[in-house]
Amino acid sequence: VFGGAAERSFGTELQIKKLRLKGVVGRAFRQSAPPKLHQKATDHYVKVLRAHGSAEATRQLAEAKAVSIRQQEQRQDSLALTSEEKTRLLWRYVPDESEALNTLRKQSHRWLWRFIKRNDWKRFDVCLEQLRTRDLVFDEVTYNLVLFGILLHRRKDDELVRQVYAEMVDERRFHPALLRLQGGFVESYFELKEVDAAPNPVNLQKCARTFWQISVNFKRQRIKELRTKLADAATKQRQRMLRERGAEAVGLSDEALLLPVYDSDGELSDGENKPRVKFPAQRPRQLRGVFKGSGVPNRRKHRWKH
Repeated sequence: VFGGAAERSFGTELQIKKLRLKGVVGRAFRQSAPPKLHQKATDHYVKVLRAHGSAEATRQLAEAKAVSIRQQEQRQDSLALTSEEKTRLLWRYVPDESEALNTLRKQSHRWLWRFIKRNDWKRFDVCLEQLRTRDLVFDEVTYNLVLFGILLHRRKDDELVRQVYAEMVDERRFHPALLRLQGGFVESYFELKEVDAAPNPVNLQKCARTFWQISVNFKRQRIKELRTKLADAATKQRQRMLRERGAEAVGLSDEALLLPVYDSDGELSDGENKPRVKFPAQRPRQLRGVFKGSGVPNRRKHRWKH
């Protein structure tokens, strides 16, 4: 009795009473809140819950409890950084990975690869010189393209590859497995070259594409780990300042900590932020005079008539 009146049951509670479900099975049925099913499907679902000493019902209750505990921990962990804050933190302490520089670096990689495929080594060298002039830090993919560009260039000494590889090792920020892979390939190439069995340019280009994908994966892992470490450090700083000064100080520290101090949208701009379509937009020439009901889109189907 609730409030002086008999308690009424609707939906799931009514089904539980009709099916006479009690104990763990009843709680699991109430927790899962299954949709309205046919009688046979409902009976099968209840049979599964009751099977093996209500093992399935116990498992469902345990999973629901674990999910609720996880959600409660997430609510309590209100000091954790959001994804946007983590990105801003990464851009502040690693300005070479800002959005504008990353876009420019990716476009440079595409152009370097096009120049390699076309054997346009003059533009390849000019592109590399511009990257160095603008102080754009080389990443895993850039070094990979430079290494294979030297090997594919017929007029360049292959010994320059070892210099570029030594420069890559001196950076001290790349994964050791990637360095071993690149170094092993370079040494194997020179050993094959001594016995006149070096791979031809076509195979070298295939290797360059394979190593490109490997380098992308290693860079993604490096940035992810760095982003996580910075976020953990910022969270610990928030917790320490919360204990020392209170919640108001934490808000001020967050604002001071996450302010973007490096903005290169004006510098090294490659024009990607601008709209690709010039306004007012004009229709293509082949679509002039085409409108709904004109029959032009279906003209190919009846080409024999025209």
